Amino acid sequence: MPSKEIESAKSDQLTDLASLVQHGENIEAVACAEKLLDNSCPVEDIISALSEGLAILRNKCTVENFQLLDVLLASRAMVEVVDECISRKLQMDMDQIADAFERTNSGAPVKTLVIGTIQGDVHDLGKHIVATLCRFNSVKVINLGKDVPVDTFVNTAIRENADYIGVSSLMTVCLAKIKDIKPELIRRGYGYIKVVGGGSAVQQSSMESLNLDFVAHDAFDGLDYICKRQNP
Repeated sequence: MPSKEIESAKSDQLTDLASLVQHGENIEAVACAEKLLDNSCPVEDIISALSEGLAILRNKCTVENFQLLDVLLASRAMVEVVDECISRKLQMDMDQIADAFERTNSGAPVKTLVIGTIQGDVHDLGKHIVATLCRFNSVKVINLGKDVPVDTFVNTAIRENADYIGVSSLMTVCLAKIKDIKPELIRRGYGYIKVVGGGSAVQQSSMESLNLDFVAHDAFDGLDYICKRQNP
């Protein structure tokens, strides 16, 4: 297909994506975004389309014409595109860069981090950024992904002889499960493994209430703690 036709088709798909978001069609919006990414559409263009889809709803957020359901459905569609498509694409790109870095920097990792998002929470882009930064700083990372049960964190950390567990959550309803990680480590004789928490929900709580050894306020805060702290 000639380049002009390809660009025209991409432009039409981006317009479709904006419209799908505007109308709250979350499943169709995710499928459209995945197709665009498969066709090498830049992430920036997809983000622009998402923004356009929401901008059209501006007149539904006024006092005179407030339509909450339309706004919520459109927001849900946008969030699902970000979580299911854009974050996965960015993770793949970061993994490729980190893999290349590790191949050219053969020094043995000095610490091991098991990281994941707690069970019930499917947001994991921030956690993945932390994992990538740690890999760039000679930390061995076992990335468990999202929606991870407490037992999986603990069992993996013990099996991998980990120095740290990194656990994140953006949802306050999931915080109760985070509390169980450190006590389970202690019960099994591995209380020396440090548990580091992150994410907006965790930051609204405290180390004491969540049984954490450290709360990271951003990715670099967590990196500093993991890389600079002396192991016992």
